[in-house]
Amino acid sequence: MRPSARTGGRVNRSMEEQRDHRKKGADDEVEAQRLVYRELKASGRTAEAHAALNRLVELDPSGGTATFAHRERAKLGEVGERPVRIAILSSYVLDPLVPFLDVECRRAGLTPAFYVAPFNQYTQEVLNPSSGLYAFGPEIVFVALDLEDLFPGVRRVPSVDDLAKSRAEIRGTVAGLVRELHARSTALIVVHEPTFTGSSPHGILDNRRGDGLSRWTEDVNRDLAEDLGAQAHAFLLPLRQVLGRAGNERGQSRKLFYMARMRHTDGALRELASYSMRYVKPLKGLTRKCVVVDLDGTLWGGVVGEVGPDGIQLGPAAPGIEFVDFQEALLNLTKRGILLAVCSKNNPDDVMPVLREHKHMVLREEHFAAVRINWRNKAENLREIAEELNIGLDSFVFLDDNPVERELIRQMLPQVLTIELPRDASQYRSTLESLSDFELLALTKEDEQRASQYQANRQRQALELSSGSLEDYLHSLEIRAEIARAEGHHVPRLVQMLNKTNQFNTTTRRYQTPEIERFVASPDHRVYVLEVADRFGEHGLVGSAIVRRERDAWRIDNVLLSCRVMGLSVETVLLKRIYDAARLHDAARLVGEFIPTAKNGPTADFYRRHGFQLAGEVDGAQAWTLDPRVDRIEDPAWIAVKTTGE
Repeated sequence: MRPSARTGGRVNRSMEEQRDHRKKGADDEVEAQRLVYRELKASGRTAEAHAALNRLVELDPSGGTATFAHRERAKLGEVGERPVRIAILSSYVLDPLVPFLDVECRRAGLTPAFYVAPFNQYTQEVLNPSSGLYAFGPEIVFVALDLEDLFPGVRRVPSVDDLAKSRAEIRGTVAGLVRELHARSTALIVVHEPTFTGSSPHGILDNRRGDGLSRWTEDVNRDLAEDLGAQAHAFLLPLRQVLGRAGNERGQSRKLFYMARMRHTDGALRELASYSMRYVKPLKGLTRKCVVVDLDGTLWGGVVGEVGPDGIQLGPAAPGIEFVDFQEALLNLTKRGILLAVCSKNNPDDVMPVLREHKHMVLREEHFAAVRINWRNKAENLREIAEELNIGLDSFVFLDDNPVERELIRQMLPQVLTIELPRDASQYRSTLESLSDFELLALTKEDEQRASQYQANRQRQALELSSGSLEDYLHSLEIRAEIARAEGHHVPRLVQMLNKTNQFNTTTRRYQTPEIERFVASPDHRVYVLEVADRFGEHGLVGSAIVRRERDAWRIDNVLLSCRVMGLSVETVLLKRIYDAARLHDAARLVGEFIPTAKNGPTADFYRRHGFQLAGEVDGAQAWTLDPRVDRIEDPAWIAVKTTGE
């Protein structure tokens, strides 16, 4: 029976009243949070005031609130320990992006500083060595150039010749900007895809014509992708993809452009800021290393202990295909070196047949670097997994469909990134792929082999348990170490390690690609790389050292080692190589620097246990010295050492 107009009107009014009530409740919560912030600010509790602003922008992600928070932070003063310097060059007004980027940086634990050049002054900023850009000293530069600004005739009916000429000019312009910027700065360079979001004057015939704008736009960006893809220090940000997330029509605004030379709406700016963190996070060493997943309701539908392996939702049709799709996305992460682990409250006898035998499982037992299937507290299990894998809890991402378990991890292990999985499993994959925490600035051989390396670690652990002593174990590993002078092909892995390694890192100085390239080429520096293997397989490039040659001394700027080879004494082999080179060149002193941090405790006694003497300390930085003409360093007896080059 159809409802009457009167009944329908009452239903509509009731729904509107519910929406109004929810909106009022949300507005009240936002205002209450603003009040909390003001009280904290007035009482001088700066760190808590910053946290209150973080909560405020979570409750209200609008541009107005983001701008308010950004301005208030400038008044509060900074409290963060992880700064990042971000510059923006653009052909149009992009200042409104800054508050949204500020929000994203704060969420990642970064304290950002921004430099935004006047719009359409990008050429002057790049070419003038005294410009504000270079005075600012950015770590990352975003370059946003719109196709309409690069080729004003694009909205008319350009000829084939005009399009070809402008395509070449755009390619040359961007290449020149990147080349000049790289020559004067060590910053990572991220160029936005030039986009054209207007309608083609050719209508539906556009893709059939030689002067069609769709094909021309694709060609322009294909050129840029090819050019920038060949350079370690430059990237092309897929702006069309980002705008698509915001909805192209809602992401671009001609009204904003006509009034203020702005192009993007708040929705597009929010998406752009979020995507921009895919470059900022790996630059600052914030790539997460391990995804810990639940099983029931997360990797498959249903509770296997109740319905059995054949009763769970997992297969090529719904319900079940959404879980297959999600598992495929998780498997894709392993191809770039991200580890997977299981943490499930379950009976192993119920679960293992699914992992090993279910025909629709994408992820098998061997894909997981660690497995915890028991009825214990999940926070305890995560701590155990971190210890087993020898990585910090701040490297973890936790995925669980149970909100109670998620809240437990948030409360007990706040350093773990706990994702709010949606109730609808069909959104699991898109939620995972929206995260900016798994990006790498370069994919190395070590990344591709990481999963197999952890499988080999299990064999090493079994051998250790069966060995009579630590020395017996180390001898039985048959460790091989090769030390060489770094070359160009080593640079991506070196940059990755320098920006990710925290535990065995003597100074925690962070260097980017241009700086490492200069060190490698400099006659005043030595950059050494250490590769390790044993009877169970290759560890890969796991250690490095940067040494600066001075008149009568060799100064060790940095020594670092991957956590997965700590305890094997391979760091001694690396230090011995530096010692040998210093002695060969008649250096009177070998000076090692140590700067203590909250995480590099494993290196606190590195120089002392190798015979160095503490020579002094300035602002917390210790200088340790050794005379290579008198003192000695010996290689461990259980390591077969090979050296290449001087």
